[in-house]
Amino acid sequence: MPFCPNCRTEYVGDAARCADCGTDLAASLPEGAAAAVGLERMQPAELCQVDNQVQLDLIETQLRAAGIPTVRRPRVAALFVPASRLDEAQRVLSGEPPGPPADTVGLSELHRVRVVCAQCSKVISVDLLEGRLPVSCSCGHFFDFGEVGRIVDRLADIVREMADADFEVELELPREE
Repeated sequence: MPFCPNCRTEYVGDAARCADCGTDLAASLPEGAAAAVGLERMQPAELCQVDNQVQLDLIETQLRAAGIPTVRRPRVAALFVPASRLDEAQRVLSGEPPGPPADTVGLSELHRVRVVCAQCSKVISVDLLEGRLPVSCSCGHFFDFGEVGRIVDRLADIVREMADADFEVELELPREE
């Protein structure tokens, strides 16, 4: 069965060109191509079929603004997205605001810290929006934060400002290799 080397769509019959991107079809995908690209995650999944091209354009624009890649089949006015992003695309179409990417954290969310007492191992949670680092533990152990204490106090000031801002700054979390 022929495959599109660009879209990686499998065709039935004797089609010669991809209906989506116009690329000449190949007899098969190159060895290891599926593993290298993560074929299962990138396999197109049909998101919707609409009545006309105008609706298709509007939906595609909305999805691309949310960072979701799309492929269209204009003859049937259908729109496809990577299977791994189908749920996210459906939420965008339903009008839900897109959530932050899974590998980011909002700076205003970094307002809770945990202090673990070196003497009794008690965990003390502090919300930097409401308070400061504790001076001591209930067991009597005094915390010597030194320079770290001043850094955390400055972080608390920054977090308070970010919580009041009308925008969000997100930090990208390190990826596990």
